[in-house]
Amino acid sequence: MMKRGELCEEEETLFLSHSPSSPTQNSWSHYHNLFPGDSSSSSSRLSLRSPSDYSLSSYFSNGQCNGSSQFTPTTKYDHGLSLCESLLHRLNIREEEEQEFNNYSVPSFSPWRSCVGSLSNHHQGSSGNKIHPRLRDLQGYVYLMAKDQHGCRSLQRVLEDGSSIDAMVIFNEVIPHVVELMINPFGNYLMQKLLDVCNEEQRTTIILIVTSEPGLLVRIALNPHGTRVVQRLVESIKTKKQIYLVTSALRPGFHNLAINVNGNHVIQRCLQCLITQDNKFIFEDATRFCIDIATHQHGCCVLQKCVAYSTGQQREKLITQISRNSLFLAQHPYGNYAVQFIIEMRDFQATAMVLARLKGHYVELSMQKFSSHLVERCLTHCAESRPQIVLELISVSRFDLLIQDPYANFVIQAALSVTEGSLHAYLIEVIRPHSNLRRNPYCKGIFSRNLTRK
Repeated sequence: MMKRGELCEEEETLFLSHSPSSPTQNSWSHYHNLFPGDSSSSSSRLSLRSPSDYSLSSYFSNGQCNGSSQFTPTTKYDHGLSLCESLLHRLNIREEEEQEFNNYSVPSFSPWRSCVGSLSNHHQGSSGNKIHPRLRDLQGYVYLMAKDQHGCRSLQRVLEDGSSIDAMVIFNEVIPHVVELMINPFGNYLMQKLLDVCNEEQRTTIILIVTSEPGLLVRIALNPHGTRVVQRLVESIKTKKQIYLVTSALRPGFHNLAINVNGNHVIQRCLQCLITQDNKFIFEDATRFCIDIATHQHGCCVLQKCVAYSTGQQREKLITQISRNSLFLAQHPYGNYAVQFIIEMRDFQATAMVLARLKGHYVELSMQKFSSHLVERCLTHCAESRPQIVLELISVSRFDLLIQDPYANFVIQAALSVTEGSLHAYLIEVIRPHSNLRRNPYCKGIFSRNLTRK
Protein backbone atom coordinates (compact mmCIF):
# COMPACT_ATOMS: atom_id res chain seq x y z
CA MET A 1 0.00 0.00 0.00
CA MET A 2 1.30 3.42 -0.92
CA LYS A 3 1.99 5.74 2.01
CA ARG A 4 0.82 9.34 2.27
CA GLY A 5 3.20 11.66 0.47
CA GLU A 6 4.45 8.97 -1.87
CA LEU A 7 3.72 9.38 -5.56
CA CYS A 8 3.17 6.62 -8.00
CA GLU A 9 5.51 6.50 -10.97
CA GLU A 10 2.95 8.03 -13.34
CA GLU A 11 2.12 10.88 -10.97
CA GLU A 12 5.80 11.51 -10.27
CA THR A 13 6.48 11.78 -14.02
CA LEU A 14 3.57 14.18 -14.43
CA PHE A 15 4.76 16.26 -11.47
CA LEU A 16 8.29 16.51 -12.82
CA SER A 17 6.99 17.47 -16.26
CA HIS A 18 5.09 20.35 -14.65
CA SER A 19 7.84 21.39 -12.32
CA PRO A 20 9.42 24.72 -13.36
CA SER A 21 12.60 23.70 -11.54
CA SER A 22 13.46 21.02 -14.09
CA PRO A 23 13.21 22.64 -17.56
CA THR A 24 15.77 20.31 -19.14
CA GLN A 25 14.05 17.22 -17.92
CA ASN A 26 10.69 18.62 -18.97
CA SER A 27 11.84 19.46 -22.51
CA TRP A 28 13.64 16.17 -23.02
CA SER A 29 10.92 13.87 -21.68
CA HIS A 30 8.20 15.66 -23.64
CA TYR A 31 9.89 16.00 -27.02
CA HIS A 32 11.43 12.54 -26.78
CA ASN A 33 7.93 11.13 -26.83
CA LEU A 34 6.92 13.30 -29.76
CA PHE A 35 10.04 12.79 -31.88
CA PRO A 36 11.31 9.19 -31.50
CA GLY A 37 14.45 8.65 -33.49
CA ASP A 38 18.14 8.07 -33.47
CA SER A 39 20.29 10.73 -31.79
CA SER A 40 23.52 9.40 -33.21
CA SER A 41 26.11 11.72 -34.76
CA SER A 42 25.42 13.25 -38.18
CA SER A 43 27.21 15.49 -40.63
CA SER A 44 24.25 17.87 -40.78
CA ARG A 45 24.94 21.21 -39.17
CA LEU A 46 21.51 21.08 -37.51
CA SER A 47 22.03 17.61 -36.00
CA LEU A 48 23.03 17.81 -32.34
CA ARG A 49 23.79 15.25 -29.71
CA SER A 50 21.78 16.64 -26.86
CA PRO A 51 18.12 16.66 -25.85
CA SER A 52 17.80 20.06 -27.53
CA ASP A 53 18.26 18.26 -30.85
CA TYR A 54 14.67 17.14 -30.47
CA SER A 55 13.37 20.70 -30.50
CA LEU A 56 10.90 22.12 -33.02
CA SER A 57 13.58 23.78 -35.12
CA SER A 58 15.46 20.48 -35.48
CA TYR A 59 12.27 18.64 -36.24
CA PHE A 60 11.24 20.98 -39.04
CA SER A 61 14.75 21.39 -40.47
CA ASN A 62 15.09 17.63 -40.79
CA GLY A 63 12.11 17.62 -43.13
CA GLN A 64 9.90 15.50 -40.89
CA CYS A 65 7.01 17.94 -41.09
CA ASN A 66 6.74 18.13 -44.85
CA GLY A 67 6.94 14.43 -45.49
CA SER A 68 10.44 14.43 -46.97
CA SER A 69 11.76 12.19 -44.22
CA GLN A 70 11.28 8.49 -43.74
CA PHE A 71 10.24 9.21 -40.16
CA THR A 72 7.13 7.25 -39.16
CA PRO A 73 5.45 8.20 -35.90
CA THR A 74 4.65 5.40 -33.54
CA THR A 75 1.49 7.06 -32.26
CA LYS A 76 -1.75 7.70 -34.07
CA TYR A 77 -2.48 11.30 -35.10
CA ASP A 78 -5.09 13.09 -33.05
CA HIS A 79 -8.53 13.53 -34.64
CA GLY A 80 -7.23 12.66 -38.11
CA LEU A 81 -4.96 15.71 -38.22
CA SER A 82 -1.81 15.88 -40.27
CA LEU A 83 1.55 15.27 -38.62
CA CYS A 84 2.25 18.99 -38.11
CA GLU A 85 -1.25 19.72 -36.85
CA SER A 86 -1.21 16.73 -34.50
CA LEU A 87 2.13 17.87 -33.09
CA LEU A 88 0.89 21.40 -32.50
CA HIS A 89 -2.32 20.12 -30.97
CA ARG A 90 -0.36 18.10 -28.43
CA LEU A 91 1.86 21.06 -27.62
CA ASN A 92 -1.22 23.15 -27.01
CA ILE A 93 -2.68 20.57 -24.63
CA ARG A 94 0.59 20.36 -22.74
CA GLU A 95 0.76 24.13 -22.44
CA GLU A 96 -2.75 24.25 -21.02
CA GLU A 97 -1.78 21.62 -18.44
CA GLU A 98 1.25 23.68 -17.42
CA GLN A 99 -0.87 26.79 -17.21
CA GLU A 100 -3.43 25.11 -14.94
CA PHE A 101 -0.73 23.53 -12.77
CA ASN A 102 1.24 26.73 -12.21
CA ASN A 103 -1.89 28.91 -11.98
CA TYR A 104 -0.36 31.79 -13.91
CA SER A 105 -2.31 35.03 -13.96
CA VAL A 106 -1.27 35.61 -17.57
CA PRO A 107 -1.18 32.51 -19.80
CA SER A 108 2.30 31.26 -20.62
CA PHE A 109 3.48 31.89 -24.13
CA SER A 110 3.93 29.25 -26.76
CA PRO A 111 5.02 30.61 -30.14
CA TRP A 112 3.12 27.94 -32.02
CA ARG A 113 -0.03 28.60 -30.03
CA SER A 114 -0.30 32.03 -31.57
CA CYS A 115 1.06 31.17 -34.98
CA VAL A 116 -0.64 28.04 -36.27
CA GLY A 117 -4.16 27.07 -37.27
CA SER A 118 -6.89 27.42 -34.70
CA LEU A 119 -4.28 28.47 -32.16
CA SER A 120 -3.66 31.72 -33.98
CA ASN A 121 -5.73 34.02 -31.79
CA HIS A 122 -3.61 36.20 -29.53
CA HIS A 123 -3.95 35.63 -25.82
CA GLN A 124 -5.38 38.38 -23.70
CA GLY A 125 -4.15 39.21 -20.24
CA SER A 126 -6.15 40.53 -17.35
CA SER A 127 -6.14 44.00 -18.87
CA GLY A 128 -7.70 42.75 -22.13
CA ASN A 129 -4.80 43.99 -24.23
CA LYS A 130 -3.47 41.65 -26.90
CA ILE A 131 -0.11 40.05 -26.30
CA HIS A 132 1.63 39.76 -29.64
CA PRO A 133 3.82 36.73 -30.31
CA ARG A 134 7.47 37.14 -29.39
CA LEU A 135 8.77 36.21 -32.82
CA ARG A 136 12.35 36.24 -31.65
CA ASP A 137 11.55 32.87 -30.08
CA LEU A 138 10.59 31.55 -33.54
CA GLN A 139 13.90 32.26 -35.23
CA GLY A 140 14.92 29.29 -37.28
CA TYR A 141 11.57 28.09 -38.53
CA VAL A 142 9.55 31.14 -39.61
CA TYR A 143 10.60 30.21 -43.14
CA LEU A 144 9.13 26.72 -42.67
CA MET A 145 5.93 28.15 -41.23
CA ALA A 146 5.61 30.36 -44.32
CA LYS A 147 5.34 27.24 -46.49
CA ASP A 148 2.64 25.70 -44.32
CA GLN A 149 -1.02 26.59 -44.86
CA HIS A 150 -1.83 27.33 -41.24
CA GLY A 151 1.55 28.79 -40.41
CA CYS A 152 1.37 31.18 -43.35
CA ARG A 153 -2.05 32.44 -42.31
CA SER A 154 -0.88 33.03 -38.79
CA LEU A 155 2.21 34.93 -39.91
CA GLN A 156 -0.04 37.14 -42.00
CA ARG A 157 -2.09 37.92 -38.90
CA VAL A 158 1.09 38.81 -37.08
CA LEU A 159 1.97 41.24 -39.86
CA GLU A 160 -1.50 42.77 -39.70
CA ASP A 161 -1.76 43.12 -35.95
CA GLY A 162 1.86 43.16 -34.81
CA SER A 163 4.41 45.91 -34.55
CA SER A 164 7.18 46.96 -36.92
CA ILE A 165 9.54 44.81 -34.87
CA ASP A 166 7.41 41.75 -35.59
CA ALA A 167 7.51 42.59 -39.29
CA MET A 168 11.27 43.03 -39.13
CA VAL A 169 11.75 39.61 -37.51
CA ILE A 170 9.64 37.94 -40.20
CA PHE A 171 11.42 39.92 -42.90
CA ASN A 172 14.85 38.84 -41.67
CA GLU A 173 13.76 35.20 -41.59
CA VAL A 174 12.26 35.06 -45.10
CA ILE A 175 14.56 37.41 -47.01
CA PRO A 176 17.07 34.63 -47.92
CA HIS A 177 14.16 32.65 -49.40
CA VAL A 178 12.27 35.43 -51.19
CA VAL A 179 12.21 33.82 -54.64
CA GLU A 180 11.20 30.41 -53.34
CA LEU A 181 8.38 31.81 -51.24
CA MET A 182 7.06 33.96 -54.06
CA ILE A 183 6.29 30.88 -56.15
CA ASN A 184 5.15 28.75 -53.21
CA PRO A 185 1.41 27.93 -53.00
CA PHE A 186 1.26 29.31 -49.45
CA GLY A 187 4.38 31.42 -49.15
CA ASN A 188 3.22 33.81 -51.89
CA TYR A 189 0.44 35.10 -49.64
CA LEU A 190 2.93 35.96 -46.92
CA MET A 191 5.11 37.79 -49.44
CA GLN A 192 2.12 39.81 -50.63
CA LYS A 193 1.31 40.82 -47.08
CA LEU A 194 4.94 41.59 -46.35
CA LEU A 195 5.09 43.93 -49.35
CA ASP A 196 2.11 45.79 -47.92
CA VAL A 197 3.58 46.41 -44.48
CA CYS A 198 7.33 46.65 -45.06
CA ASN A 199 9.15 49.98 -45.27
CA GLU A 200 10.79 51.36 -48.39
CA GLU A 201 14.22 50.07 -47.48
CA GLN A 202 12.94 46.53 -47.01
CA ARG A 203 10.91 46.71 -50.22
CA THR A 204 14.00 47.87 -52.11
CA THR A 205 15.94 44.93 -50.69
CA ILE A 206 13.32 42.52 -51.99
CA ILE A 207 13.40 44.18 -55.41
CA LEU A 208 17.18 43.99 -55.56
CA ILE A 209 17.02 40.25 -54.90
CA VAL A 210 14.37 39.44 -57.52
CA THR A 211 16.09 41.61 -60.14
CA SER A 212 19.65 40.46 -59.39
CA GLU A 213 19.56 37.79 -62.10
CA PRO A 214 18.44 38.53 -65.69
CA GLY A 215 15.01 37.04 -66.39
CA LEU A 216 14.38 36.07 -62.77
CA LEU A 217 11.50 38.50 -62.19
CA VAL A 218 9.94 37.45 -65.51
CA ARG A 219 10.04 33.79 -64.50
CA ILE A 220 8.36 34.65 -61.21
CA ALA A 221 5.69 36.65 -63.05
CA LEU A 222 4.97 33.68 -65.34
CA ASN A 223 4.36 31.43 -62.34
CA PRO A 224 0.70 31.02 -61.26
CA HIS A 225 1.62 31.91 -57.67
CA GLY A 226 4.45 34.32 -58.39
CA THR A 227 2.33 36.49 -60.67
CA ARG A 228 0.25 37.57 -57.67
CA VAL A 229 3.32 38.70 -55.77
CA VAL A 230 4.73 40.60 -58.75
CA GLN A 231 1.41 42.36 -59.23
CA ARG A 232 1.43 43.37 -55.59
CA LEU A 233 5.02 44.50 -55.99
CA VAL A 234 4.03 46.73 -58.90
CA GLU A 235 1.22 48.19 -56.79
CA SER A 236 3.55 48.99 -53.90
CA ILE A 237 6.62 50.47 -55.60
CA LYS A 238 6.96 54.22 -55.11
CA THR A 239 10.50 55.48 -55.51
CA LYS A 240 12.16 56.09 -58.86
CA LYS A 241 14.81 53.52 -58.08
CA GLN A 242 12.23 50.83 -57.37
CA ILE A 243 10.27 51.62 -60.53
CA TYR A 244 13.41 51.62 -62.65
CA LEU A 245 14.58 48.26 -61.28
CA VAL A 246 11.19 46.59 -61.82
CA THR A 247 10.48 47.95 -65.30
CA SER A 248 14.03 47.23 -66.48
CA ALA A 249 13.68 43.64 -65.30
CA LEU A 250 10.30 43.16 -66.98
CA ARG A 251 11.10 44.74 -70.34
CA PRO A 252 13.16 41.86 -71.86
CA GLY A 253 10.26 39.47 -71.21
CA PHE A 254 7.41 41.69 -72.39
CA HIS A 255 6.39 39.47 -75.31
CA ASN A 256 6.31 36.32 -73.18
CA LEU A 257 4.44 38.08 -70.42
CA ALA A 258 1.84 39.59 -72.74
CA ILE A 259 0.80 36.24 -74.21
CA ASN A 260 1.00 34.24 -70.98
CA VAL A 261 -2.07 33.35 -68.93
CA ASN A 262 -0.33 34.59 -65.76
CA GLY A 263 2.15 37.14 -67.07
CA ASN A 264 -0.38 39.27 -68.94
CA HIS A 265 -1.87 40.37 -65.62
CA VAL A 266 1.49 41.82 -64.58
CA ILE A 267 1.60 43.97 -67.72
CA GLN A 268 -1.96 45.13 -67.15
CA ARG A 269 -1.16 45.98 -63.55
CA CYS A 270 1.77 48.11 -64.70
CA LEU A 271 -0.57 49.99 -67.01
CA GLN A 272 -2.99 50.60 -64.15
CA CYS A 273 -0.53 51.59 -61.44
CA LEU A 274 2.40 53.31 -63.18
CA ILE A 275 2.41 56.62 -64.98
CA THR A 276 2.61 56.85 -68.76
CA GLN A 277 6.30 57.68 -68.79
CA ASP A 278 7.15 54.59 -66.72
CA ASN A 279 5.06 52.43 -69.07
CA LYS A 280 6.89 53.66 -72.12
CA PHE A 281 8.63 50.31 -72.59
CA ILE A 282 5.22 48.61 -72.74
CA PHE A 283 3.87 50.91 -75.45
CA GLU A 284 7.02 50.59 -77.53
CA ASP A 285 7.09 46.79 -77.39
CA ALA A 286 3.32 46.56 -77.92
CA THR A 287 3.76 48.48 -81.16
CA ARG A 288 6.69 46.27 -82.10
CA PHE A 289 4.86 42.98 -81.46
CA CYS A 290 1.41 44.30 -82.36
CA ILE A 291 0.28 41.46 -84.64
CA ASP A 292 1.63 38.67 -82.47
CA ILE A 293 -0.05 40.09 -79.40
CA ALA A 294 -3.33 40.97 -81.12
CA THR A 295 -3.78 37.43 -82.44
CA HIS A 296 -3.29 35.78 -79.06
CA GLN A 297 -6.00 34.88 -76.58
CA HIS A 298 -4.44 36.84 -73.73
CA GLY A 299 -2.37 39.25 -75.78
CA CYS A 300 -5.43 40.84 -77.39
CA CYS A 301 -6.58 41.99 -73.95
CA VAL A 302 -3.16 43.49 -73.24
CA LEU A 303 -3.15 45.33 -76.58
CA GLN A 304 -6.54 46.90 -75.90
CA LYS A 305 -5.34 48.09 -72.49
CA CYS A 306 -2.22 49.52 -74.11
CA VAL A 307 -4.34 51.58 -76.48
CA ALA A 308 -6.60 52.72 -73.65
CA TYR A 309 -3.76 53.89 -71.34
CA SER A 310 -1.46 55.35 -73.99
CA THR A 311 -1.48 59.01 -75.01
CA GLY A 312 -0.12 61.23 -77.74
CA GLN A 313 2.34 59.70 -80.19
CA GLN A 314 2.36 56.39 -78.36
CA ARG A 315 -1.35 55.93 -78.99
CA GLU A 316 -1.06 57.08 -82.59
CA LYS A 317 1.64 54.50 -83.27
CA LEU A 318 -0.43 51.71 -81.79
CA ILE A 319 -3.58 52.70 -83.66
CA THR A 320 -1.66 53.03 -86.92
CA GLN A 321 -0.19 49.57 -86.52
CA ILE A 322 -3.60 48.03 -85.81
CA SER A 323 -5.30 49.95 -88.63
CA ARG A 324 -2.74 48.87 -91.21
CA ASN A 325 -3.52 45.25 -90.43
CA SER A 326 -7.23 45.70 -89.70
CA LEU A 327 -8.39 43.58 -92.66
CA PHE A 328 -6.35 40.61 -91.47
CA LEU A 329 -7.14 41.14 -87.80
CA ALA A 330 -10.87 41.49 -88.50
CA GLN A 331 -11.00 37.87 -89.66
CA HIS A 332 -9.00 36.48 -86.74
CA PRO A 333 -10.70 34.88 -83.68
CA TYR A 334 -8.86 37.26 -81.31
CA GLY A 335 -7.53 39.99 -83.57
CA ASN A 336 -11.04 41.21 -84.40
CA TYR A 337 -11.43 42.44 -80.81
CA ALA A 338 -8.55 44.87 -81.25
CA VAL A 339 -10.17 46.37 -84.35
CA GLN A 340 -13.56 46.54 -82.65
CA PHE A 341 -11.93 48.40 -79.78
CA ILE A 342 -10.59 51.03 -82.20
CA ILE A 343 -14.07 51.47 -83.70
CA GLU A 344 -15.72 51.80 -80.29
CA MET A 345 -13.26 54.52 -79.27
CA ARG A 346 -15.13 56.85 -81.65
CA ASP A 347 -11.89 58.55 -82.59
CA PHE A 348 -12.56 60.01 -86.02
CA GLN A 349 -9.02 59.74 -87.34
CA ALA A 350 -8.52 56.21 -86.03
CA THR A 351 -11.89 55.05 -87.34
CA ALA A 352 -11.23 56.54 -90.76
CA MET A 353 -7.99 54.57 -91.04
CA VAL A 354 -9.77 51.31 -90.23
CA LEU A 355 -12.71 51.95 -92.57
CA ALA A 356 -10.32 52.74 -95.41
CA ARG A 357 -8.80 49.25 -95.05
CA LEU A 358 -12.19 47.51 -94.85
CA LYS A 359 -13.76 49.32 -97.79
CA GLY A 360 -14.68 46.93 -100.60
CA HIS A 361 -14.57 43.86 -98.33
CA TYR A 362 -17.80 44.20 -96.34
CA VAL A 363 -19.59 41.35 -98.13
CA GLU A 364 -16.91 38.75 -97.49
CA LEU A 365 -16.41 40.05 -93.96
CA SER A 366 -20.15 39.79 -93.26
CA MET A 367 -20.16 36.10 -94.19
CA GLN A 368 -17.45 35.15 -91.69
CA LYS A 369 -18.00 34.34 -88.06
CA PHE A 370 -15.56 36.77 -86.45
CA SER A 371 -15.44 39.62 -88.94
CA SER A 372 -19.25 39.82 -89.11
CA HIS A 373 -19.17 41.21 -85.58
CA LEU A 374 -16.87 43.98 -86.74
CA VAL A 375 -19.20 44.93 -89.61
CA GLU A 376 -22.05 45.20 -87.11
CA ARG A 377 -19.90 47.50 -84.96
CA CYS A 378 -19.15 49.66 -87.97
CA LEU A 379 -22.87 50.00 -88.71
CA THR A 380 -23.64 50.84 -85.08
CA HIS A 381 -20.83 53.27 -84.25
CA CYS A 382 -19.87 54.80 -87.63
CA ALA A 383 -22.80 56.64 -89.15
CA GLU A 384 -20.61 57.93 -91.97
CA SER A 385 -19.81 54.36 -93.04
CA ARG A 386 -23.40 53.06 -93.23
CA PRO A 387 -24.13 54.07 -96.85
CA GLN A 388 -20.92 52.45 -98.05
CA ILE A 389 -21.59 49.20 -96.14
CA VAL A 390 -25.27 48.95 -97.19
CA LEU A 391 -24.51 49.68 -100.84
CA GLU A 392 -21.87 46.94 -100.89
CA LEU A 393 -24.29 44.45 -99.33
CA ILE A 394 -27.25 45.07 -101.64
CA SER A 395 -25.14 45.23 -104.77
CA VAL A 396 -24.11 41.58 -104.47
CA SER A 397 -25.41 39.44 -107.33
CA ARG A 398 -26.96 36.77 -105.06
CA PHE A 399 -28.51 38.76 -102.25
CA ASP A 400 -30.69 35.76 -101.36
CA LEU A 401 -27.56 33.87 -100.32
CA LEU A 402 -26.52 36.75 -98.14
CA ILE A 403 -29.74 36.84 -96.10
CA GLN A 404 -29.61 33.05 -95.68
CA ASP A 405 -26.04 33.12 -94.43
CA PRO A 406 -25.56 32.08 -90.74
CA TYR A 407 -23.57 35.26 -90.06
CA ALA A 408 -24.49 37.80 -92.74
CA ASN A 409 -28.16 37.73 -91.73
CA PHE A 410 -27.21 39.38 -88.45
CA VAL A 411 -25.43 42.13 -90.38
CA ILE A 412 -28.60 42.71 -92.45
CA GLN A 413 -30.64 42.90 -89.23
CA ALA A 414 -28.19 45.46 -87.82
CA ALA A 415 -28.47 47.49 -91.01
CA LEU A 416 -32.27 47.51 -90.73
CA SER A 417 -31.98 48.75 -87.14
CA VAL A 418 -29.68 51.71 -87.73
CA THR A 419 -30.50 52.97 -91.23
CA GLU A 420 -33.07 55.66 -91.87
CA GLY A 421 -34.71 57.53 -94.73
CA SER A 422 -33.94 56.66 -98.31
CA LEU A 423 -31.15 54.26 -97.36
CA HIS A 424 -33.53 52.24 -95.18
CA ALA A 425 -36.20 52.24 -97.91
CA TYR A 426 -33.71 51.07 -100.49
CA LEU A 427 -32.65 48.18 -98.26
CA ILE A 428 -36.28 47.09 -97.72
CA GLU A 429 -36.98 47.11 -101.47
CA VAL A 430 -34.11 44.70 -101.98
CA ILE A 431 -35.27 42.39 -99.16
CA ARG A 432 -39.02 42.14 -99.97
CA PRO A 433 -38.70 40.11 -103.20
CA HIS A 434 -37.21 37.30 -101.14
CA SER A 435 -40.17 36.99 -98.77
CA ASN A 436 -40.54 33.34 -99.80
CA LEU A 437 -37.50 32.69 -97.58
CA ARG A 438 -39.24 33.91 -94.42
CA ARG A 439 -39.45 30.32 -93.11
CA ASN A 440 -35.71 29.85 -93.44
CA PRO A 441 -34.23 29.66 -89.92
CA TYR A 442 -31.63 32.31 -90.79
CA CYS A 443 -34.13 34.64 -92.43
CA LYS A 444 -36.73 34.67 -89.65
CA GLY A 445 -34.93 37.46 -87.81
CA ILE A 446 -35.06 39.66 -90.91
CA PHE A 447 -38.70 39.11 -91.97
CA SER A 448 -39.99 39.24 -88.40
CA ARG A 449 -39.17 42.95 -88.43
CA ASN A 450 -41.62 45.57 -89.60
CA LEU A 451 -40.33 46.11 -93.13
CA THR A 452 -41.78 49.56 -93.57
CA ARG A 453 -40.18 52.89 -94.26
CA LYS A 454 -38.77 54.85 -91.37
